[in-house]
Amino acid sequence: MLFWVFFAICAIFTFFTEMDIGHFYDFGRGLNPSYLLMPAPTLSDPKISMQIERHRLQGEAIRHLTSPNQGGPYAVGALDTIIIHYTACRDAQEAIDILCSTERRVSAHLVVGRDGSLTQLLPFDTVGWHAGQSRWGTREHFNQYSLGIEIDNAGQLEEKDGRFFSWWGAEYPSDQVVEGVHRHHTQPTFWHAFPARQIDLVERLCALLTATYPIDHILGHEEIAPQRKIDPGPAFPLDRLRGGLFKSRPVLEGQS
Repeated sequence: MLFWVFFAICAIFTFFTEMDIGHFYDFGRGLNPSYLLMPAPTLSDPKISMQIERHRLQGEAIRHLTSPNQGGPYAVGALDTIIIHYTACRDAQEAIDILCSTERRVSAHLVVGRDGSLTQLLPFDTVGWHAGQSRWGTREHFNQYSLGIEIDNAGQLEEKDGRFFSWWGAEYPSDQVVEGVHRHHTQPTFWHAFPARQIDLVERLCALLTATYPIDHILGHEEIAPQRKIDPGPAFPLDRLRGGLFKSRPVLEGQS
């Protein structure tokens, strides 16, 4: 009798040991989705908190990678701007791959997915390579003054017979399309819409960053490089964002 009790205990122990390794966890991918009945949390949920510790975001659903494309620490007192971009890529992962490629030599601090996911590629005390040749007012070379936020979005779309296409040929349904006039243009064109959860997350990020660092300006890439850039474009509520965060300050226009 004791033998069979001992045998049963060993069998149960072996079963759960194997489950830990082979079933609940897939090496290289994390937890096996078949055992995750609840959807993964995203930071677009306002109940999920974010903090900044040692220049890195801390929170339940934040992914951390490190881009090799970086310029070292900011000069003391230099950081005072956030630059908003869209990725013009197929998805957030393609943008992350580009921003971590040593061949492309570009980077940004954050990538915000359409599903509310968030990836940090550089700590907030480190210069990224996202602004390129840039000027606003009397200041040039904005990499050395700014944090870069890349938002997963296809950007400007081309309309063909009532259908809408990205620059690489992907088609988007009309409920994901916004018609608007770009701040540098006079005629309306078509743009990939930003989901509300994505906009909400960008607003939360900017609020946290402005509360943590001496940020005085939130600018679009289109404003610091108007001859060559059009992001984030009219589908993103840039003026509303900075107007809400800087209520006591005038929104500066025409300084690009």
